[in-house]
Amino acid sequence: MSRLEKFLFLPIVVGIIVLGACSSNVWDEVPSPITSFVEQYYPGSGLSSYNQTDNGYQVKIANGATLSFDSDYSWTSIDGNGVRLPEVLVYNQLPPALFNYLQSVEQQNSVYRMSRDAHFYKLTMENTVITYDIATGKVTYPDGKTVDS
Repeated sequence: MSRLEKFLFLPIVVGIIVLGACSSNVWDEVPSPITSFVEQYYPGSGLSSYNQTDNGYQVKIANGATLSFDSDYSWTSIDGNGVRLPEVLVYNQLPPALFNYLQSVEQQNSVYRMSRDAHFYKLTMENTVITYDIATGKVTYPDGKTVDS
């Protein structure tokens, strides 16, 4: 390699090393239970952001869903941001009675957002929002209509 080639090659090598040392992978900051959850339901997806909050954690999938987790790494809210949630996620993460109800009304593929707390699950569908009462197993619609799941 000539002296001129070495002179031109050196800044390129230094630049690559500096960029590699300065880059931060968002995945490195995310707790492993959250990483496992994201990899299971959104395989091959990148993360655009990760934040730890007073109440837990929030993860934004690149060009995808926003997920919130509590301090025990349990999901509290999953928002598809205009895209339906994967059916396998809905199946695995909802109480069986609620998922069976969704199937009975052919809405298991129409969930865009879901959230939960100790008492309720709330699902945002394409044309409605339903609330599922964990204690009673009843599904309530915005108009007040209640059905057994």
